[in-house]
Amino acid sequence: MGSGADVERIRVMIAEDESAVRDALGDLIASDPDMDLVGAAKDAAEAIEIALRERPDVALVDVKMPEGGGAHAAREIRKGSPQTQVVALSAYEDRRTVLEMLRAGVVGYVVKGTSADEILYAIRRSMRGQGSLSVEVTADVIRELAGLLERSEELTRDLNELNRTKSQLIQILSHELFTPITTIQGFALTVATHGEQLSADEVQELGTGVARASERLHRLVGNLAAAARLDRPGVEVSTVTVGAGELIDRAIQEFTADRGRLLVQEVPAALALSVDVDLATQALVTLIENALDLSAHDQAVEINADDADRRLRIDVADRGPGVPEEQRERIFDAFTQADGSDTRAHEGLGIGLFLTRRIMAAHGGDISHQDREGGGSVFSLAFPAISEIEQRPA
Repeated sequence: MGSGADVERIRVMIAEDESAVRDALGDLIASDPDMDLVGAAKDAAEAIEIALRERPDVALVDVKMPEGGGAHAAREIRKGSPQTQVVALSAYEDRRTVLEMLRAGVVGYVVKGTSADEILYAIRRSMRGQGSLSVEVTADVIRELAGLLERSEELTRDLNELNRTKSQLIQILSHELFTPITTIQGFALTVATHGEQLSADEVQELGTGVARASERLHRLVGNLAAAARLDRPGVEVSTVTVGAGELIDRAIQEFTADRGRLLVQEVPAALALSVDVDLATQALVTLIENALDLSAHDQAVEINADDADRRLRIDVADRGPGVPEEQRERIFDAFTQADGSDTRAHEGLGIGLFLTRRIMAAHGGDISHQDREGGGSVFSLAFPAISEIEQRPA
């Protein structure tokens, strides 16, 4: 290295709370013909003060210092004197210490005990804006960076999936909302334009169509509200004891226009379950709505309850086309329907069964499907028996 007249001298500051180490580093800097020692601090506060006053080219900062620590000193020095390059100096302890200093803006990390030549080399590299890490820390930093890269890739995949799901949700919502809205608008326009020419039967038919479309809108909003409720962190269902017959009655009240198609088997008064009534009703409403959608308009949907196998089960049976074998697990996923084509004959948001499974899981129960003898499907909600709930630890 040439003399001080040949090169720009490097102005160095030291921040070290151990006086012996601070003095040794000062002597080392003073011995180099290309470096000037512009200050030596014993704690973080003094280091910040000297750095903001002297504006050194390089600050050699100990990680563990009083008055805030090395990371605090590094951040404040970089903030107040951006041209100052900070090199961390410490007895290497753990990866967290290294990363804390790197995040604070240091360009190098030198382990105490490193040779004098390596310390001077790190100072010169940092002066040129080049980073340097002692060999003791390089492997751990590489591992940490690899881990960060992997987590970043996972986050990217999750964000892409979230974006895809959002786009799919918007597309499906648009379809499902426009369908009943268009129906209501069409019926209203018909009455407004041709009201005097309509017979009583035609008016009644239009009114039934409006009621059916309005109820579908109401159930769609109910599904979305239930999904939002279950998505809240730490949500817990608040259960009360209710009769199975009462729960079924609450569900079928959602279907004024199709009430005549619902055949409810007699439910023994003794059959009761402990549930969050609103969520359990929503789950049953979803099964009934699906069954009505998949059945012809002259076909009934049967609803029954029993307590076989120490479970209280509510069955909803239809005479629809059934569920293809390859779809029987996927129908419980979000945005999945047995008929996923753009020309599907039946409406449905594709979150109903997914939401129902989540509701049942929150109650310690489940939902299942089986073929119905003679054609169609039977979907079942299975709730824990009251005795099991009472014995469950709090």
